Formats: sequence, C-alpha cells, structure tokens
Amino acid sequence: MFFLNHKMKKLFILLVIGIISSLQTLSWSVEPDKDLVLYLPMEKDLLDASGNKNDGELANGKVSLQKGKFGKAIELAADQPIVIEPSDSLHGDIFLEPFTYTLWINPDFKGTEWGHLWRSLPGASGHNTLFLNSAQGLLSFRGVVGGWSVLCQTDGGLVKKNTWYQVTLTSDTKKFRIYLNGKLEKEDDYQDTKGKIAEFRIGGSANETYSGLMDDVAFYKRALDKDEIKSITNSGMDAFLSVASKGKLTLNWATIKTE
Repeated sequence: MFFLNHKMKKLFILLVIGIISSLQTLSWSVEPDKDLVLYLPMEKDLLDASGNKNDGELANGKVSLQKGKFGKAIELAADQPIVIEPSDSLHGDIFLEPFTYTLWINPDFKGTEWGHLWRSLPGASGHNTLFLNSAQGLLSFRGVVGGWSVLCQTDGGLVKKNTWYQVTLTSDTKKFRIYLNGKLEKEDDYQDTKGKIAEFRIGGSANETYSGLMDDVAFYKRALDKDEIKSITNSGMDAFLSVASKGKLTLNWATIKTE
C-alpha cells in the first residue's frame, strides 16, 4: 500500500484546496441548440432567451406574473395577446419547414370558445393558428391551404379549466402531430400552407381570445421527437435545455481564478 509522508501529505492537501478554490467560480454552459429560435421562460419579462431576439410585446396592459408550472408564468387576460414580429430566424414561411411549437397552458376559460395558443397574421397569409376550444376541450391546428383548412385536430374532452397542460405541435413536413402532456393525441398528413406571415401572436384577440396562464413558450425549426417532448413534459424547458440532446456541456474556463 502506498503511504504519503508528512510533507507530501501537506503538499497534496494544499493542492486540493487550490483546485477547489479555483473551481468555485467555474461555470457550466450548454452548447446552444441552433434550431431553437424562440424561448420565452416567462420568469420576469417577455424577452427571448434563445439568443435570437424574438422578443414578445404585450398588446394590452402590463405583464402579470404568477406561479407557473416551473417557476413563474404569465397571466393573460382575454384580448391580451403577446405580439412577435417575424425575423430572419422566426420568418414568415417558417410553417413550410420542419418546426415545433411547445408551451404550458393553464386556461381559466374566461376567453372565447375558440382561443389562440398561436396566431399568424394576416388572414391572407398562411394564417397558421393553434386553437384551444374551451367548450369541447380540444386542440386544433388550422391554416390556409387554398382555403381555411383544419390541418390537425384532437378529439374533445382533453383540456379542462384551471389545470396545467403541456402542449406541443410538430411538423416534419410529412406529418403534423399534436401532443398533450407528452402523449401523441393526433397525427395528420402534412399540407403546405400559404406562408408570407407578417405577425405572430400568442394568446388571441378580438373575437377569438385565450385567458389563463402560459409558461415556457418555445419554437424550434425542427420536429422534436417523442422522447424530447416527454423530457420537456416531465422536467420543463430549463432542465431539457441543460441536457440538450444536440448540445454538450462545456466548461467556461474564462471564469477560473488565475490569481
């Protein structure tokens, strides 16, 4: 068995102390997923945490934050949509490419029967809209394919008021899929919509409004798979991003003490 003499033990202890002291300011970061184009954590504002500056702006009133599914969530009154302008990353033809839209909702059903979880404007565009129907408790994705069309719609009786639900809509340009709480509820054949969207809205307005809480809103330019969606459902977006399937943990050595 190997034994250290007194002097070597002392040097070894000092070395360990030095390493621990240096690592106290060592930070871990996740290699960003380049396909994440929008992430609104709803922790304190409507700033995009994806790094793409697709910030939201509340159309009416002030931001009201409440206890969310994970951390805080925004409380939306009827006719109080979050408005996002198209950009290079979140562009007007984004629904013609693979995508994922994912968010947590806790509706209070004080809005209209058909409420928007996502809205694309104007009506002359692809008009891609994810609806929540409060009377029937279903989710419906619609858009312009020649005319106004139902693209993918779940059965009714799935969504009740004052309850948290994880909602995810995906397209791999072969199938549209709607997931609820990590479970695939509906799958339909992909169809090209019109594109040329000039404005995005979350929450609804005018005669189609959503009322209640929303949390962890994110948009990807790829279709997340079922395991990724289950991970978001079970652990939330922050935890999912911290072990991002396409990223690797990297050390930020710039923060190590050198003195």
